[in-house]
Amino acid sequence: MKHVKRLSAVKSNNGIKFLTPAVSPGNHCPMRIASVNVEKIKDLSSLLVGMPECTTYSRLFNPKPEGRHGELHWLYVLDAHEVVFGCRDGLIDALRKMDKAGAKAILMIVTCVPELIGEDIQAIINEVQPELSTRVTFVMLGQFKNISYPPGSWKTMEALGTLMDGKATASNRVNVLGRAPEEEHIPMPSLLPTLTRRGLALRYLAPGSSLDDLQSAPDAALNLVVSPFMQALAARMEQEYGVPYIALHTLYDVESIDKAYTALAEYFGFSWDNTFKKERQEALSLQSQAKERLGGLRYVFCPRIDIPLPLAVYLTGLGMEPLLLHLEEYYPEDRGYAKELIDMGHNPWICRMVNAQADLPILKKLAPDLCFGYLPEPNKTITCVPDLFDFYGQVGYARTSHLLKRILDVLSEMNATGKGGTAHGSASI
Repeated sequence: MKHVKRLSAVKSNNGIKFLTPAVSPGNHCPMRIASVNVEKIKDLSSLLVGMPECTTYSRLFNPKPEGRHGELHWLYVLDAHEVVFGCRDGLIDALRKMDKAGAKAILMIVTCVPELIGEDIQAIINEVQPELSTRVTFVMLGQFKNISYPPGSWKTMEALGTLMDGKATASNRVNVLGRAPEEEHIPMPSLLPTLTRRGLALRYLAPGSSLDDLQSAPDAALNLVVSPFMQALAARMEQEYGVPYIALHTLYDVESIDKAYTALAEYFGFSWDNTFKKERQEALSLQSQAKERLGGLRYVFCPRIDIPLPLAVYLTGLGMEPLLLHLEEYYPEDRGYAKELIDMGHNPWICRMVNAQADLPILKKLAPDLCFGYLPEPNKTITCVPDLFDFYGQVGYARTSHLLKRILDVLSEMNATGKGGTAHGSASI
């Protein structure tokens, strides 16, 4: 463990070390996620700039240069001369061709080599933009700086703020940042239809939205953030367009949810009355049970947890002790949660786990009472709460209840059998 840093020493992704040197199969390149996300946004075109292996890989999951609605998803393959001397002239020519071909807006996805050689993408855009009818923005996704997939989502969505237009505020308009307009596989939080019944017009912004919705977003009176991949965009919109935001995806504690819901109601001048009374009481009851049963238990985080540090703060507030946390990404807002956890008297090891077979012996030596996240095979020595990706996009009292039910059910089964849980989890909601 000597090479792994404690939380207090980690200030960015560069401070997160692999738990073991065996990193195969490694992480997804963020370019992959960016390409997938852009392909889902109606009327947004893309230009991926990289080496032949980057562009070939891109075509595996985005195989056609034309999108469903006439978008252009083009590839710019760097040649040997450009790798050494830069690609300014070629990129300007490519953007002119995409503009002439009818692209409505373009996101340039820039991979490792242009960033390594110091190519000034912003200067290139500034030079060519005045002669184009299409709007151009870019995201830098060199994997040597962005070790895993999350920047392919949050940095891409933040970059789309450049394409937005300042507009007069619609007093009843709310942007929901982090859900697609017609999301089917993620349960709808009860808060959102309740807001619609209160007369608010919700606009859902995420991959799956349209370019028009994204460009119109600054007319909202408020942004509600329900995904870690959208908070950076919300912060940018607040700074550049004056649209305030409330982050809901990081809230688990009932009191914190109370404060956020109260602030939301006061912002629009209404009262919730007893709308969420039943949900809140259930969450309070389960939270009380959890404090009794989880106090003093030691835990580790494995992969497949969307927002680890806010969840760690919540679990630690219930009396648990964090030993080691897998962080896929160190988000801009994570410094605040890191400070909160340290102020609670805990300074766990921080790492990335990418080879479970090599990592598992270390986890066994740490001997946690509970593991949260994903382990690849049944393991009788570590009780494991199942991977927590299925809470993505959910917020509020109900999410807290579902989380606590899952934890308490795993503990109940462990006590009943006298054995640890399994890598795939031993209970479901």
